[in-house]
Amino acid sequence: MKIKINSGWPIVFLILSIFLGSCKGRSSETTNADTSTTITSPADNTTNKNPDTATVVISADDSLRNMLTDAIKDYPGVTATTDQGVVTLTGNITREKLPKLMMSVNALHPKKVNNKLTIK
Repeated sequence: MKIKINSGWPIVFLILSIFLGSCKGRSSETTNADTSTTITSPADNTTNKNPDTATVVISADDSLRNMLTDAIKDYPGVTATTDQGVVTLTGNITREKLPKLMMSVNALHPKKVNNKLTIK
């Protein structure tokens, strides 16, 4: 029994060897170039290297008290006290005025705002 060799097999073998041979030698550096990240040590906190994060500024109590007086002057019946950067709001306010007051107080950058207001 004679075996006939098809003339197409050498071409297939040649294409396969070229394809497999071209995949050799690629380093993982070229495929992972887009996913590289920079890691900084925790001790390196002198500059903020991420522009998306904002630095929180906390006002001192004396300046915070002065600014609070101005912030609540349009809201009769509301009093504000501060202790170590924490603002406590007490008194009565209408529901319509509450969001504006809270925005004014939060714009002063206190550590925390304790809202103990009664809504009329």
